Amino acid sequence: MGFFRSLVDKMKDKKDELQKKAAKKAAEVALERSAAAARGALDSAGKAIEKALFGAEKDAAQAEASRREEPAADPFAKLKAAEEAARQRAEKKARLDDDVDAELAALKKKLGK
Repeated sequence: MGFFRSLVDKMKDKKDELQKKAAKKAAEVALERSAAAARGALDSAGKAIEKALFGAEKDAAQAEASRREEPAADPFAKLKAAEEAARQRAEKKARLDDDVDAELAALKKKLGK
């Protein structure tokens, strides 16, 4: 009977230890999330103050600058890349076939056929 009692006590101790670790981890996660939320609130408050001080002109200038910097995306870029890859594979296969044919011809010539 003492064996089972010690086994149960060990299991309870392990359970308590795991609960403490889980509580500690939950507290750390909550602290990290609250810190991230505070940083986000600070950033948005800073942006609101900046917008109030400098107005919408700065936003319009930034939008115009970003439009000028970003080139228009090619809607067929993936298709072109796939076609180029297929073309390269075909060229590689053709070169390999030519090499095999040349080697076969050389072996036939060497054998005298």
